[in-house]
Amino acid sequence: MKRIFVISVLSLLTVQSAFAHPGHDVASSVMAGLIHPLTGLDHLVALVAAGVLFAATSPRAGWLGVAALILSLAAGAGVALLGVVLPWSEWVIGLSVLVAGVTLIYSRRSGVAHPALLISGTMLFALFHGYAHGVEISGDASGFVAGFLATSLIIVVMTMQTARIVSRTANKRRIGLS
Repeated sequence: MKRIFVISVLSLLTVQSAFAHPGHDVASSVMAGLIHPLTGLDHLVALVAAGVLFAATSPRAGWLGVAALILSLAAGAGVALLGVVLPWSEWVIGLSVLVAGVTLIYSRRSGVAHPALLISGTMLFALFHGYAHGVEISGDASGFVAGFLATSLIIVVMTMQTARIVSRTANKRRIGLS
C-alpha cells in the first residue's frame, strides 16, 4: 500500500498535462461527445469508481450522488465554455483518480465515507473533469456536452447497479442462500 501511494505521488509530481483524450480536433458533435468519456482513462476510472462507491451507500444517496456528478460535469463544461480558467485542472483530475483509488481501498476495509462527504468530493472532482471536457470542445458545444453527459451517466449508473448486484450475490453466498 505504501509503495502504491509513493508511486502515485511521484507520478502526480511529474505530470505536466494528462492529454488524456485523443482526437481533440474533433470534439464537436454528439457522437464525439458520446465516445469521448471512453477515450480518457482518467475519466473512465473516475466514473467507474464513483459508481462503485455510490453502490455502497443507500439507494437514495447513490442516486443523489449520480445526479450531483452529472450536474457537476455539466457545470464544469459550462465554466470552460464561458472562458473561465480553472487553475491546476490537470493536477486535480490526477488527484481525483488517486483519491478514488484510495477511497475504494479504504472503503473495503472500513465502509464507505459518509454519503455527504462522498457526494461533495465527487462534485468537486466532477467539476474539474467536466471542465477538461469543456475546454476540448471545438464546435457544436451543446451536442458534444449532451453526448459526454449521456455516456457518463450510462457508465456510472451501470457500474453502480452492477456493483449492487455483485454485492447482493456475494452476501447471499456468504450466508448460504444460493
